[in-house]
Amino acid sequence: MSNKNQQDQPLSFEAQAAQAIKDEAMKIAKASQTPEQTKKETQLIAQGIAKGIETYKKQEKVKARERSKNEKKKKAEHLATNKQEMQQPKTASSRLSKILKYVANFLGLLSLGHFAAIFIPKETLVANTHWLPIAAISLGIVYLMATFMVLKIANNLRK
Repeated sequence: MSNKNQQDQPLSFEAQAAQAIKDEAMKIAKASQTPEQTKKETQLIAQGIAKGIETYKKQEKVKARERSKNEKKKKAEHLATNKQEMQQPKTASSRLSKILKYVANFLGLLSLGHFAAIFIPKETLVANTHWLPIAAISLGIVYLMATFMVLKIANNLRK
């Protein structure tokens, strides 16, 4: 009766994995079987293959654990350095960098306003002022170039 109860219960995950390894090892052993090889020899070869697979998987688990520990350690170190950087008082260059970014934003908006001169209807322009939209667009390009230069300087200050 106890044998019947044991067979009715599903196999545990570990038992299923072990059985899968044994099945795979037997397939490999049968695939490389020679004609004069006995069934017992094939079973012994399959046991050796299964043992090798299990050993390999154990080694891989150990390596994975080590990698995981190293990753956690690196993350902890990275978080510690980030906390130290945040706790340090802001330097003058970082404040200047922040100010320069505001200046760059302002110059960018100013250049957008000058580019909007394209949409000024020609009828609204006073006589002999047809050059105004062209000058405004040119000035917009200058502001845009200044924006990029200021951003570059601000990024160099942050480093």
